[in-house]
Amino acid sequence: MKKNAVIILLSVLFSVPSFSITPAQATLDSIVVNCLPNGTDAAIMVYDLTSDETVYALRENVMCRPASVQKIVTSIVAMNTLGPDFQFKTRLEMRGELKPDGTLDGDIYLVGGLDPALTSLELKQMALDLRNSGVRRIDGTLYADVSMMDSISWGPGWSWDDAPLSYQPFVSALMTDEGCMRVQVVPTQKGKPSNVLLFPSNRFINVINNSVSNDKSAGPLEMDYDWLQCNNTVRIRGNVTKAQSKSFSMRSSQDFVFSLFREYLDDCNIVYHEYGYGKCPLVTSTVSVVSHPLSQIVRQTLKESDNLYAECMFLRSAAFRTGQQVGFTQASEYMRQFVDRKFGFDSHCLNIVDGSGLSMYDFMTPRFITDMLTLAYKDKTVFDTFYDSLPVSGMDGTLKSRMSDKSSIGRIHAKTGSVTGACTLAGYVQTQSGHTLVFAILNSGAVKMAPSRKFQDAFCEALTRL
Repeated sequence: MKKNAVIILLSVLFSVPSFSITPAQATLDSIVVNCLPNGTDAAIMVYDLTSDETVYALRENVMCRPASVQKIVTSIVAMNTLGPDFQFKTRLEMRGELKPDGTLDGDIYLVGGLDPALTSLELKQMALDLRNSGVRRIDGTLYADVSMMDSISWGPGWSWDDAPLSYQPFVSALMTDEGCMRVQVVPTQKGKPSNVLLFPSNRFINVINNSVSNDKSAGPLEMDYDWLQCNNTVRIRGNVTKAQSKSFSMRSSQDFVFSLFREYLDDCNIVYHEYGYGKCPLVTSTVSVVSHPLSQIVRQTLKESDNLYAECMFLRSAAFRTGQQVGFTQASEYMRQFVDRKFGFDSHCLNIVDGSGLSMYDFMTPRFITDMLTLAYKDKTVFDTFYDSLPVSGMDGTLKSRMSDKSSIGRIHAKTGSVTGACTLAGYVQTQSGHTLVFAILNSGAVKMAPSRKFQDAFCEALTRL
């Protein structure tokens, strides 16, 4: 028997009044004792929604890092706040008089709406829509409106050295291609520099290419984005033997997108001289709108554990409700107030500072998570979209390669979470006897994810057989 698991169980048993242990509890206790990785802890809550009773509880009121299980709470709050028909929108607005010769005696506004799904192709179409509206020259100013969000593009407690990595993008009211740019290198003739391609193609990034094709003496291939110096330079060096790609998070998403949009206007032969940042007036004419439904944002957030999508829901919910410019501080305060007001939870069971669970300051209890999942289950306006968006065991999302045996495949709809020190899983289980369970498993001290995931899988597989 594993010492740390035994200590956990004994501490729980001696801290509560005596009770009879059910066969289900005995089975799950055995998995905790025998499968919980050495050096880690577990806090667990399992509730039977069908019979309305607790199935299993172990340290269920202990605050733990939720990692990406945080996205469950973000999604439920966003769906309650924004409503099922909400659309994330990026707009192109016009103010002024359009003369017969195509000259606009006025201004154009590209208005960001915290849409994480906006693509560079859609941005290009917006430029084409402007030309198709008859505009050939802008005598006023071309503006980018990013006023929905403040200038702090990072969440509190994020790791600074993750900054250039694509899974931790800089958040802005105006982004394309999930806040990232992909760099591809392709070898040419031996000893010659490789070809470098940027996706999307742009003039915003400066490329310093010191790579060599098929020359071992050049050393291993390295691609770096000089984000720390804020000079938007990509440096490439080393030996290129085959086509390879790497994605980088753009440090200043709004600057990148605004530069990209101006390039597209140039391609459309639309002339302008003045440009900058400014807030769109209330009275304008809409030229073009790109929108993406909340259901799409929720699905990408949960199925693929997309951090940017989660943060945009987190911030957009607060902006929608308050009608004011928001940042992470205002959004976290709104989240806490909403959970307390709408669902009646107290602050002792959670600490939320971002939407994705990247922060080292996020904490919540298994009981809180299962209670939130229970509330979602009871709200049919939320549940169908929410449930279908969760990864499914052995089938898709981040659970595609987990719990894929015959007895478990398709029976677990749950959100995974993994950061150094925390491995988590929470969601719903359909038992073979027809019951619906809700559960949360928060493993603390998990540096290597595989052993904790193996424990969680064994635990969930046992739940299906209860």
